[in-house]
Amino acid sequence: MESLNLTLAESLMIISPKSNGNEMIKITLMDLLLKKALKIDILEQESRFLKRRYDAIVISNGESSHDLAFKPHEQLLMDLIFKYGELDLKEFAKKLYGTIRASDYMDMYIRVPLVNEGYFERQRKMILALIPYNTYVLTDKGDELKSKIMNLLDEAEYLEKWMREDLPHAKAYLSVIGSHILLLKNYDIGDIKRFNKKLSYIKPESNTNDYYSYYLYTVPFTYLDDFDNLQSFDFLDISLLDNFDSFDDFFSDFDAGSGDSGGDGGGDGGGGD
Repeated sequence: MESLNLTLAESLMIISPKSNGNEMIKITLMDLLLKKALKIDILEQESRFLKRRYDAIVISNGESSHDLAFKPHEQLLMDLIFKYGELDLKEFAKKLYGTIRASDYMDMYIRVPLVNEGYFERQRKMILALIPYNTYVLTDKGDELKSKIMNLLDEAEYLEKWMREDLPHAKAYLSVIGSHILLLKNYDIGDIKRFNKKLSYIKPESNTNDYYSYYLYTVPFTYLDDFDNLQSFDFLDISLLDNFDSFDDFFSDFDAGSGDSGGDGGGDGGGGD
């Protein structure tokens, strides 16, 4: 089986080039959490000023933090935790945005590497024949990659049916998309927990390569069989989000810490297909 070797942020850039840097940072953080490169704990802390206790989301190294090879946009986030050991989510956001603007994060660490790999090309255009600007468009190679991503993501419309009628297919599907399920607007934390719970109890026998010829992301070799085929597995440990009812709940602290420096002003101009 072929791995497309994509992170969530890279896939989002390919299928939706006009996404903003804040989105890229958030889904990269979530991706690292679900890969167990990072972990979160809910700790009770005391406000220095109001002398009031509150629950803080604290990020630290996860069990896989030294076992995975990180891409530049992932390494930037990991380096903060390697440096400080642990940070609450607000402080993590403050330190990150004190280092780089969200728009620069997206351009320098996600888009430029994809340009270098031949998925985008930069085009010089003019506004009213007076003001030059750069835009990025998918190459033929990028269009082919986008089609592969969308072909898998579009199959999500059958997932509920497979959960009722074909559990091996459901497990194989969730195995090949992994954390990319976060790119699907029609499933939330509750749905993901429900899928995981049902499939982990039943543990259907399924060969992923009976259903699919490729998967979206990089997986540890322990998930591959002797022929490099991806094995079906309980695809996400969503228990790390048990304290939250939605992704917005999780990121409320992050947004509170981002301040005005996280904006996406300026840049090279918009992307487009």
